[in-house]
Amino acid sequence: MEILEWIYELIRSAVEETRFRLYYGPTFHRFLNHKFKYYNRLPKKDKLHFLRLVRDHYEYFKFVPREIKITRAMKAIICSAASQLVIKLPSESLTYFTRIIVYPDHYISQITNKRHKGEVNPGFRLIVFSWRGIMEGLNREDDGLNLLLHEFAHALWLESKIMVDEYSVLNPYMVRIFEQMAQEEMTHLQKNENHFFRKYAFENIEEFFAVAVENFFERPIQFKAQLPHFYTLLSEMFRQNPIQFLTAA
Repeated sequence: MEILEWIYELIRSAVEETRFRLYYGPTFHRFLNHKFKYYNRLPKKDKLHFLRLVRDHYEYFKFVPREIKITRAMKAIICSAASQLVIKLPSESLTYFTRIIVYPDHYISQITNKRHKGEVNPGFRLIVFSWRGIMEGLNREDDGLNLLLHEFAHALWLESKIMVDEYSVLNPYMVRIFEQMAQEEMTHLQKNENHFFRKYAFENIEEFFAVAVENFFERPIQFKAQLPHFYTLLSEMFRQNPIQFLTAA
């Protein structure tokens, strides 16, 4: 029986690898090449791993359309943002959430009854995006505004809190340090004062983290110059240094 199980697993793995090599890998490369700058700037050795992560998220998440047709390219773009955040994180990252809902435009949330571009609901294990919000974030990749990164950052933060006794996503020690640093930054500065982060970051620590992640990936050089202590901490937390991608591009 053990031999049969071993043979079955061997065949299954070979079939999955063939599907990836002949279908998923080339398909996602076609969607992302020259369109998703993060992917283009990755070292060659990391690109294959990134495409595998996109495939894993593509197959794992249940996509739920709301008055919109979700194409393969749209799924690939959404899954690429998730992969961008977790490429160096533990394999369990983002597995707490199971569904992704996509609206065509900004929508009225059934939870808050307010107009949203996106949101994360840990109770229902879902992440919500408006496609208009996604495209607005992707049109300019250097303004520190990216809905995909923002909401996936929220999801990672919540997952790290909810599943802390089950598995580690973001290093708990680094999360505590970030909370302390963010609290000090929020205490010292008023919302109407000039700051590298937009005012929305000062709503609470969770929003501060999500805005920090947007800027970490979209404006790393400016971020490091303005807030070097935060940039260094996020580099350690995500095990990435986006500035290296820019200098290598």
